[in-house]
Amino acid sequence: MNTKDLKDMIESLREKRGFHTELISLYIPPEKPISEVSKYLKDEVSQSQNIKSKRTRKNVLNNISSILGQLAKIWTLPKNGLIIFSGSIPQKNQRGTEKNEIYIIDPPEKVATFIYWCDNKFLLTSLEEMVLNKDTYGLVVVGRKRASIGYIKGKQIEIIENFTSGIPSKHSAGGQSQRRFERSIQENETRFYRRLIKHMNQEFLRLKNLKAIFVGGAGNSKKKFAKEREIDYRLKPLIQDTIDLPYDGGFEGIRALVHQLSNRLIDIQSIKEQQIVQEFLAELSSDRGLAIYGYDEIRKALFANRVNKLIISEGFKNTDDFLSIAHKNVVHVEIIAKETEDGEIIKSFRGIVAIARYNR
Repeated sequence: MNTKDLKDMIESLREKRGFHTELISLYIPPEKPISEVSKYLKDEVSQSQNIKSKRTRKNVLNNISSILGQLAKIWTLPKNGLIIFSGSIPQKNQRGTEKNEIYIIDPPEKVATFIYWCDNKFLLTSLEEMVLNKDTYGLVVVGRKRASIGYIKGKQIEIIENFTSGIPSKHSAGGQSQRRFERSIQENETRFYRRLIKHMNQEFLRLKNLKAIFVGGAGNSKKKFAKEREIDYRLKPLIQDTIDLPYDGGFEGIRALVHQLSNRLIDIQSIKEQQIVQEFLAELSSDRGLAIYGYDEIRKALFANRVNKLIISEGFKNTDDFLSIAHKNVVHVEIIAKETEDGEIIKSFRGIVAIARYNR
């Protein structure tokens, strides 16, 4: 399915509504055995027997059975996994006219986390992220002694290369006149920038959907760099701004630049994730008592319907159990990419944390 057709399908799925929680969204990562998914769904069949409404119970069971029937025909999952939507859709917006509709999607990107979700609408967020135009932003952090180039795209912050200049500190030595020494530093600085620019030109011209370039650093180095004539004419117009930073390179410099850009690039997923994790850390350091961590504490809070936001690191082994509880209480769930620094922070809390609606 091409991107246009998939976007059209998403628009169609977004309009579908059911009565109560009769629409099922199932996201299956490629490494998840089909046998495990089938077993999970059969367990849900047992759980669904407890639904009080006879009609809702019947519809939910029909929707699960439809998915199980489709899975029975599949021997191997596609390379990116599988997404299935199955729901009882009213044909005339009246109770009793529901008809099971099932949609099976071979996703354009890898499904990261197993999700089983029941609601009165389909859960489309993860699928929508896969078809977004993922603009790329070039990042340069430069100082007199070192520099880094990288980019940010969706959840990914990547450092392409780090550089050192070898320029000595500003002081006279060995009898050199101050003027000659300063001129030597300026010449070395220019050569350093041009070496950096040569690599930047090569790497940034290879990037797809490069929308803008931001240059950061301490002192005047960033402005000198941005004015260099050797910057490729196709990249020059993309330089949007020079930004003051307390760093002159390295991952900490690139991350500081991304942080400074957060208000401008609010749509970038990695910045959203950074803000989500920072929200949790802020609650953790406050005395409001809204930060929750530890399996037992989070589970208790979910059952008590205290959780406002559940934050899970990709690859968390017990995702299925916690999501099953969360969707029943309409808890907002955020999945954090495991390969980022924010993902590492959540992993340090055993892969899952939460923010409560209120303190006990």
